[in-house]
Amino acid sequence: MLTALEPAPGGGLVRFARSELYVRVTVRGALFLGWDGAAPLPSYALTGAEAVAPDERVVLEPDTEGGVRLVSERLGLTVARDGTVEVRTPGGVMLRRQAPPRWWEAAGSVRGGGRWVSRAEVAADAVFLGAGRDGAVLAEGAYTVGGVRPGLRMPVQVVQADAGCHLVFHDAEEEGEWLLRPGREGAGSGHDRVGVAELRMSGGPVRSWVVVGSPQRLAYGWASLTGAPVPPPGDALGGAGRELVVVRGGGAPGAVEGCLTTGRRRGFGGGAGPGGRFGGSGEVTRGFGAGAGLTRGFRSGAGLTRRFGGDGGLTRRFGGSAGRDAGPGVPEWTDSEVRAREGERYVALAGQGRHGFVHSFEGMGGVLELCRARAVFHSLRGAFPGERPLQLAVGVWAGQQRYGGVCLPGPEAGDWAELPRAVERVLGLGLCGVPFCGPGVPGTGDGGRGARGGEVRTPGVRTPGVRTRGVRASEVRRSKGSLSDEGVEWAVRWEQLVRWLPWSDGAEGGSAGGAASGERERWGPYWTTLARHAGLWGGPWVRPVWWFTPEDRALRGVGDAFLVGEALLVAPVCEPGVRSRRVRLPKGQWYDTATEVVYEGERTVEVAAPLDRVPVLVRAGAVVPVREAGDTVLDVWAPLPESGPGAGLYIPDEEGGWSPPLVERYTSRLGADGEVVVERSGGPGAGPGGASAAGRPVRVRGLGAAEAVGPA
Repeated sequence: MLTALEPAPGGGLVRFARSELYVRVTVRGALFLGWDGAAPLPSYALTGAEAVAPDERVVLEPDTEGGVRLVSERLGLTVARDGTVEVRTPGGVMLRRQAPPRWWEAAGSVRGGGRWVSRAEVAADAVFLGAGRDGAVLAEGAYTVGGVRPGLRMPVQVVQADAGCHLVFHDAEEEGEWLLRPGREGAGSGHDRVGVAELRMSGGPVRSWVVVGSPQRLAYGWASLTGAPVPPPGDALGGAGRELVVVRGGGAPGAVEGCLTTGRRRGFGGGAGPGGRFGGSGEVTRGFGAGAGLTRGFRSGAGLTRRFGGDGGLTRRFGGSAGRDAGPGVPEWTDSEVRAREGERYVALAGQGRHGFVHSFEGMGGVLELCRARAVFHSLRGAFPGERPLQLAVGVWAGQQRYGGVCLPGPEAGDWAELPRAVERVLGLGLCGVPFCGPGVPGTGDGGRGARGGEVRTPGVRTPGVRTRGVRASEVRRSKGSLSDEGVEWAVRWEQLVRWLPWSDGAEGGSAGGAASGERERWGPYWTTLARHAGLWGGPWVRPVWWFTPEDRALRGVGDAFLVGEALLVAPVCEPGVRSRRVRLPKGQWYDTATEVVYEGERTVEVAAPLDRVPVLVRAGAVVPVREAGDTVLDVWAPLPESGPGAGLYIPDEEGGWSPPLVERYTSRLGADGEVVVERSGGPGAGPGGASAAGRPVRVRGLGAAEAVGPA
């Protein structure tokens, strides 16, 4: 039972007979809940003391029921006498009711020791999203989170309900699982079944963060805690082109690192081979071995246990938790001295022309992956202060976006069922604050045909990153005749080379792939705008279709379509042989970018999906920066009388460094004579524009479209 209250800035300490709860509301509106001595810091996920500074306007005080309460600008909180916590909207509507954690022992458990469990209830209409993996609604079941194994396992959860949205992050790196049971409304009977999220964790501090508000507010609040996403180099998003080469373990435990060079991309095979992309010596994989000071690989039974730099004793305990090792041959990245020394090795590689890295450490995920990303990022930034590093991880933890992106697994050739899952992973990571990621595109090594009869679809060209898969060692040998035998054998052993760019080949989908690659190049200014803007406010580039209308229940379960920024809606085909698809549209009016036909929102429509393009719709009135003949052009999609004025941003990134971004804001409207007027609001060159706006060429689209199309 509650025994005492000790107020403090932003909240205070609530004492019970056998436990205590520390409460704090930060200046950015996030709520911290820490049990039994758990404090906001230290934390690998958070950016530091500034992120958790208390809002001194918030007062924790007794309520009339024998508990305590507080009200802030963003949320309300009550703590009952028995320790039950209720998170509410500022207006008092309950969003989450969470029981105090309790310890339990599993009989015969191989883990040993105790675990804690915390049970939370949400509204009957609420849906669960996130958990670091999916952007669609999570079904009833168990979801693994945390731990040192690699993968998408962040203990981050987004809950969406009619009353509002909230995000929950359990800041404990131990392995656990979320047991989810969505609620069910009573369909007029009045007997609703609440939704339940039960978290079981094997150890670590019992501390969590809660952010309340619209999806945009969740993104901003989350970024205020864990950091805004670092923009990747501009040419990694469809500009001049960067080519990322990685050799990964084919199911065997191991660790091999890839390097990225800054030259323009070239195709594999024939005379347009990789050239210098693999290093000046012509060694496709030798640079990844011991000679480069990096881990050469650790295969079961192979006896390869070489430490980084050859000096053992650096595989210390994992953060001091539960005696868990970092893994054979993996440096203890939580040690500052190790981070500094190992970071210098990446600087040496960057000095050879390799300015980006992808990491695939078997057995190293979560916090260790985050610490590695931190070490590499700061080392490269210190050595090359005018450049933005590019690094990609396979494992991920909260805060990963501060240092780079995530390289997601892609579907195998012929596995159509995995295509929507690939999209959902991108959406899920975006909800968890990591916008720079993308699915793989299958089938490059077999001409793109695989088990799909030659039909190739590339939904990834509209996601932040896309990589091709399955380039065989024989193709590398043909395109790079000077490869040493050791290099070729190594490529065969590790099976894959991966490029971080769109692709085309000789399959039926080859022309489609080439066209898609060209489209991605065309959208380059829009991608860089989204990346730089995310660095200001933290939102994902690729968003669920309900992002701006979370109250629309019909959009909550849509996981096979997505928004790109505010302007675009992408509806990839996820079934073989399909040449059209149905998609639920948010409110507003939407143009088909290929046909310029207009569709009314808040309904399901059927759009054409020929093999040579991915269906993309654009919001009426949108101002979208694109690249035409090397110049940035503003594509203005004519506003309609029903849609009202439109808007859009362009953030140039010509320098590609760390200079503060200059945001160009544009609006579009219909003039008195029906002409489209484009204006730049504020800043140099503000004012109306016809053929140009503030010096930017303008192309108005959509005026010749057919009349609006209703329900399919």
